[in-house]
Amino acid sequence: MKISGMSEKKKLLFLVLLGAVGILLVLCGFFAPSGGENEENSGNGEISFHTMEYIESIENKIRSITEKITGSTDVSVIVSAESGTEYVYVSNEEADGEALSREYITVKNESGRYELVLAKEVYPEIKGISIACPGGDDSSVKLKILEAVSVALGISKNRICIVGTK
Repeated sequence: MKISGMSEKKKLLFLVLLGAVGILLVLCGFFAPSGGENEENSGNGEISFHTMEYIESIENKIRSITEKITGSTDVSVIVSAESGTEYVYVSNEEADGEALSREYITVKNESGRYELVLAKEVYPEIKGISIACPGGDDSSVKLKILEAVSVALGISKNRICIVGTK
């Protein structure tokens, strides 16, 4: 490309555009998901299907125990989780001084594609639980629900909110 035959304004415009393209490429590389990590979040604020299933399962268990304690089926439960499900894959790691190299183990599936070998699935930590139920304002009912949920899920009582409904 010959730049010497361009006017000064065109040269300046060309350099500004070239700089903008360079910055754009750097930003794309910075925000692009990196492949090959051994822990993978659902990312971008999205909650994966597995995480939603997990949260729904916890909500159903809490709803069930609350229904048994209150004797009512009019129970609402909301569970909030810290993050998405994390997947830990099998890998070989070698430390060479301060550098750490990691090689992931793959297996060939039936369709001939290589897949990472999953070591474990780590479900998200539960941040809080809200329960709305008839009798939730009664201190003895509230205490029973609080104890049952706290012990069943291993969650501190200050992360559980119980309110009564009309």
